[in-house]
Amino acid sequence: MTREEDREVEVAEQPKEEQEELEEPAAKRARPHEKLRGFDFFRSIGSPKFVCAPMVDQSELAFRMLTRRYGCELAYTPMMHSRNFAENAKYRKQNFTTCPGDRPLFVQFCGDDPDTMAKAAKHCETQCDAVDINLGCPQGIARKGHYGAFLLEEGDLVTSIVRRMDAEVAVPVTCKIRLLKPGLENLQETLNLCYGLEAAGCSLLTLHGRTKEMKGQHTGPVNWEACKIVKSRMGIPVFVNGGIETFEDVQRCLEQTGCDGVMSSEALLETPSLFSGRTVPQDQLTQEYLELAKIYDAPKSAVKAHLFRFLYAGLQLNVDIRAQLGAARTMDDIALAAAALRERRASELAARGGAEDPSRPDRGWYLRYRRPLGDRALEAASRAARKAAAVAPAALAPVAAAAASVDTGGDEAASTPTQP
Repeated sequence: MTREEDREVEVAEQPKEEQEELEEPAAKRARPHEKLRGFDFFRSIGSPKFVCAPMVDQSELAFRMLTRRYGCELAYTPMMHSRNFAENAKYRKQNFTTCPGDRPLFVQFCGDDPDTMAKAAKHCETQCDAVDINLGCPQGIARKGHYGAFLLEEGDLVTSIVRRMDAEVAVPVTCKIRLLKPGLENLQETLNLCYGLEAAGCSLLTLHGRTKEMKGQHTGPVNWEACKIVKSRMGIPVFVNGGIETFEDVQRCLEQTGCDGVMSSEALLETPSLFSGRTVPQDQLTQEYLELAKIYDAPKSAVKAHLFRFLYAGLQLNVDIRAQLGAARTMDDIALAAAALRERRASELAARGGAEDPSRPDRGWYLRYRRPLGDRALEAASRAARKAAAVAPAALAPVAAAAASVDTGGDEAASTPTQP
């Protein structure tokens, strides 16, 4: 008699209640990953409405904690490459950090291989609430790498990625996508993709109401009506991304689309207090962020990039301090530039008797393409001066080397210029 036959006899000889108890482990083995999905999952994390988008090198831990301080109810990590994350422990350590207060948290990956995506997600499944698949990145690097929005028309591939990750990862799988084509008359292709993602196991969908061609200076208006239609057809929670500048926009978007949440990226990058509905001075947000950056050891490159966005309006009108921030090498240098701008703006405000000057706004980065700030001629001159300063040492290096060679009897080590 085989082991399986022995097992069947054992079960048959037990009372019914004990049969069910004995059979339960086998049923659990057939469903190895018991987890909540869809709206059950959404409710379990508090039904968040205000969401910080995944942003490469920008939605790092310090920034996420700042947005949470001001009303953000769910945050995503920056997008991470699944192959690097699956295979390289150093990459994981450098790119993924969290803390107990950083919840709920979705970790986002990009990639085009179901097995690799699942392996990557397994490394962080105990430290997050869900894993997200990036199907929305419109940048050229995503086209070259075969990921992001450039997978949207490969429905079989993306649904196979969702299906594999849902089967193997202990937390729910979510997706962030864009419209496949513009116009409501072309919405069916996007709907078909959404249906496929939900059927494959996607528990929550984020829809950016633009196509992958709508980016940079060609961004154009977001199609909230398309988002509304998609939401009405789906059986899982749907977030809207795009077209958000103010908290009033957030409220209007929720009302017009009926979606379950609003995800912000660019507006939140400039104004981390967006979801609070409060007007918080940019200098104050900068100071708070710098403190959190020290606590959570944020990368200097991320800190610098954040300050150029937080302080965009002030830096456009104070190009000398912008140059100071651009040249900053250390966290202390970055903090000094921020302090210089804060002190200058405080002095100007005091000189005006506390009256605001409409020509010197506190914010402006979100509208940089539509309403650029600053003197363009002065900005161009400043840029040219910085370029000349950077080129000059390199141009003079051969001359300096020749002179030093004569002076030191050909000692090349002595003639090597110090790099700035």
